Amino acid sequence: MKYYEFDSPFYALIKAPNERKAKAIYKKYIWAAGCYNCKERSRDYALMKFAMAHDSKTNDVIFKLNQFLEENSDVLLIDANTG
Repeated sequence: MKYYEFDSPFYALIKAPNERKAKAIYKKYIWAAGCYNCKERSRDYALMKFAMAHDSKTNDVIFKLNQFLEENSDVLLIDANTG
């Protein structure tokens, strides 16, 4: 699985097998008009961003880690101001 970070028009961190799939997920769940800037990120970078966005006091850490590690394409993070 690869990790893609989008910063425009709305921030998102998406895991997908390739950039094309990541852009399709972005269009489906984030912004129908698509994205302007997509960068592939390392697994470590994505994991750090994902971990920093979740409060271990209010979230089940094991559940969140499993969500990150699953082999399914998924939106991992999204700008809270979206939609």
